[in-house]
Parts: sequence; structure tokens; C-alpha cells
Amino acid sequence: KIRQNPWFWLALGLAAILLRGLWLNVMDVDASQYASISMEMLQHSGWLEVKHRGADYLDKPPLLFWSSALSFALFGLSNWAYKLPSLLAALAGVFAVYRFSLLYYGRQTALHAAFILASCIGLILICNDVRTDTWLLGMTACAIWMFTEYLHENARNRAQWLIGAFAFVGLAMLAKGPIGLVMPGFAVGTQLLLQRNWKQIFDWRWLPGLLVTALVLVPMCWGLYHQYDLHPEKTINDRSGVSGLYFFFWEQSFGRITGENVWKNNAPWYYFLHVYLWAFLPWSLLLIMAVWQRLRNLIQQKFRLPAGDEAFSIGAFLLTFVALSLSKYKLPHYVFVTLPWAAVLTARLIASAGPKLWVWMTRIQYFVYGVLALAAVLMPAFVFPTTNSLVWGALLMGILGLGYRIYQAPNTTDKDRFVQRGLIAVLIAAGSLNFYFYPNLLPYQSTSALMQAAREQHIPADKIVFFRRHGHALDFYNGQLLEKMDSVAQIRQTAIMKNGIWVYTNLTGKTELEQAGVPFEVTMSFNHFQVALLKPAFLNPAARARTLDPVFLLCITYKGTAQ
Repeated sequence: KIRQNPWFWLALGLAAILLRGLWLNVMDVDASQYASISMEMLQHSGWLEVKHRGADYLDKPPLLFWSSALSFALFGLSNWAYKLPSLLAALAGVFAVYRFSLLYYGRQTALHAAFILASCIGLILICNDVRTDTWLLGMTACAIWMFTEYLHENARNRAQWLIGAFAFVGLAMLAKGPIGLVMPGFAVGTQLLLQRNWKQIFDWRWLPGLLVTALVLVPMCWGLYHQYDLHPEKTINDRSGVSGLYFFFWEQSFGRITGENVWKNNAPWYYFLHVYLWAFLPWSLLLIMAVWQRLRNLIQQKFRLPAGDEAFSIGAFLLTFVALSLSKYKLPHYVFVTLPWAAVLTARLIASAGPKLWVWMTRIQYFVYGVLALAAVLMPAFVFPTTNSLVWGALLMGILGLGYRIYQAPNTTDKDRFVQRGLIAVLIAAGSLNFYFYPNLLPYQSTSALMQAAREQHIPADKIVFFRRHGHALDFYNGQLLEKMDSVAQIRQTAIMKNGIWVYTNLTGKTELEQAGVPFEVTMSFNHFQVALLKPAFLNPAARARTLDPVFLLCITYKGTAQ
């Protein structure tokens, strides 16, 4: 019976796509930097004071580094060992969405919400290009689910749910700072205010709950205090007298709104609107309808929740979305923390849609399926052309499967069938990404491709250095930190001392060595591209060459006298 269930096969397909992402190379800049920091943490046992290339690192909280370093300790240095803890955190978020939705909407809608979250493009990408936001998404979802269990009228073991909720708040803050507390606060606060539940708002039990969160944060706070607050003489980001505790609890998050944080890109307030158009595919257009419907319902109810209704999801999604939009520094993955609650709102829309709305939803999704199928076809047809029959056969099977599923009952109001069609479209598009697009894209990242080739040629890790160009993946795939060369004289001296070295450099560095008369042989060369920052010109094979930067691994066996 399980094998005859379409949900089983769709879950198996999503699992295959997510697992494939574990083995893809980590990408510069963020993911490879975090992998390098985790490696350094393990090798130098600096678990409470985070370092990056030997220098104090004050930017992200340590949960991602702790979990990946522990995974390295258990399984060794590898792509999948770095990404595995974050994938498990994301899947915990999917489970939390299911359990949350089960409390208010029933099994069918809960299943839809979980599959919608697991299948959206943003979650699939962030389980591959792992950032701190992957942990944040999972931990905030778990925290809100447990707060919901605690506040539910039929709750049992309330104390356990409350302790669990505040423990997950602590983990969320360890993932990315105060947003881990603010977002659950938005969710719970919206629910209680719309219920006019003043007694629960001022319940004394919140205070011991916050103590649980504080206990979870103690190791990080101890490390920050000893690393920074006890050493005001340190210069961090060109400033002295920096407090690690102040940075974590205020400047890193709220400082981006007030302008205190040094990071600013002045992205417009509507930046995350167009991010969501692709990050929540294939459900993004439905989400617009879902948010409008929910707000209209609340207005009609005069912002007073009827018994058995919930506003956790709209509070978690909308208030967090607005708060993030006020930041003076925005990147696409910052808003991914709201994906679980977008999934709940969309599943709620599907469950409650009437006949007229259903017609429009169906038409909209047919358009989205076409866009995703076209994107999947363009990857092997245009971006990275291939005649591989396996690639085209898999694509054809997926598209025919989607077409057949639509042909069986094009206008049906069967909600399961509606969601399953979207999942098939995701399997086509995301399968093309993880099984074809990224394997063809990542060789253009020289910092990983070159180091893997060097390992295959048995070039000693301690004899590879970099000059005029660096990438965090160099350190991670080398298995240890590379030494930085600041001058030609240092290269000469190091080459003599180590009886030969290999230098990773760009065209500028190679030219400088030539002009200085340093003899070298080109061991290997690559055309480098920053793969995490895709550009239209790169995706066009005819224009790709002008987006590439030549880089080299030079063998230097200088035999002269050190200068």
C-alpha cells in the first residue's frame, strides 16, 4: 500500500534531490568560508572562540560551526559531512510544520504544508548552498510549533512543550542571533493579541522559559565575553573596544535597521518581494493569494480570532518579512526563515478555496509548471548543451508524467492531485538543478576544482600557497589553511625553505612573478567564475568567456639565494 501511494514516490524523489545536494561542492563565498571555519575549529580545538584563518571572527553565531565541526569529527572532511547537520535541521523544520498544521487544519492540509515547504526552490537551494539560515529556518519552525502545542486548549505536558520551545529559541539564536527570538515572538504575540488573551500574555511562566533560552546561550556568551569584552584593545572590523555581547544581542541584527552595523547595501524595501517569486516556486503566485485571503479574513473578523483558528502563521510570516525588509543590508537567503509559514498559508488557501478561486489557482499553476519545465529544458539545451540520452530521457519522462497527471483530470478540485502536480514540476526543475546544472557549473569554481586536482596529483598540502588571489574553498579542499604570500621575496624564500612550492594565483600574480624573474612551470590552469553569483552573460555560452578569470597553479623550485 505504501508503494502504491503517490506521496511515497514524491517524497522519495525529493529525498534523492536533497541527498544529491550533499555531495555537491561547497560554493564560495559564504558556504566555503563556514566550512573552512568549521574545519579550523576542529583542528585547533577553538570551540568557544571562533577564529577564521587564525584571526578573531565576529560575524555569525557558532551553531553552524559547532555542528559541522562535530560532523567532521565523526565522518571526516567532506562536502556531505559539512552539509548533513544543516539538512537535518531543515527537515526538522518540515516536520514541525506538519505537526503545527495538524493541530489546526487536519492531516491532509498538514501533509500539503510539509510537502510545499520541502519542495520550494529556496529550501532545496539552502540545503545545498548551506548558510546559517538553514539552521535558523529549522529551529524557529520547531520553536513556534512547540509554543503552539503549549498554548493549545487540549495541551498535555505543557511544561515540557514550553521548555522545548524556549530551548529551540536558544538554538535559533545560536544559529543567527536575536531573530531567533523575535520571529517566535511575532508568531505567539499575534496569536495572543488577536485572541485578546491578556492572561496568557502576562503569564509568569514566560520568565522561567527565557531562563531556559539563556542557559542554551551560556557557552556562546562565555566565549564572546572572553574573546572580545575582556580584550577592548583588539581591533575588529577597523574598530577597537568592540563588545562581543553587544554585537550579538544588538548590532548584528537590530543594528542593520538602525544603521549601526557596518554592513550596508541599501537594497530597496521591496527587495524580498522579487526574491520570493523564485525562492517559493512553484507556489509563489499562490502565496500572494493566500496572504491576501488571510488578511481579508482577519479584517472581516475585526482582528479577533474565532475559537479554533490560528494566526501564528500570518504573524510569523508577515511581521518577519516586514522587519527584514527594513534592514539596510539584504541578501536573498535572509528571508528564507519565513518559508515554513508561507507553506502553511498556502496549504490553508488550497484547503479553503472555493470553485471560482480554484479555477484561477489551477490556471496560475499551469503557467508556473510551463515556466519550470522550460527552465529545466534550457539547462541541457542551451546553458550547458548536451546530447546525453540519459539526461534527455529523464527530462522527457518527468514532463510526460506531469502532462499525464494533468490530462487525467485537468479541472478536478482534488486537492491532493493539485499539490502532487506541483511536486512533479519541482522534481523536474530541481532534479535538473542538482543532477545536471550544478555538476556542470561547479567546475568553474577554481578554488575547489584546482585543489581536488592537486590532491589527485599528490601535491603536498603544506606546499601549496596563494598569492594575489584567495578563496575559502582553497583551505577547505586542501584540508588545512594555506599560507598567504604577500611578496615575491616571500615566495622565493618559502620555495627555498620548503624545497619547492606550488602557488595559486591569478593573471596579475603570474605576470608579477614573470617580471621579477622567478622561474616557474604552470602545473594547471583554470577559467574561474564566482558560481554563487550567476550572471546572464555566464549563462549564455556565446558570452561566457568574457565572464571568466584565468587562474593558475604554478610550480616554483627556485634554487637561488633567498632575498
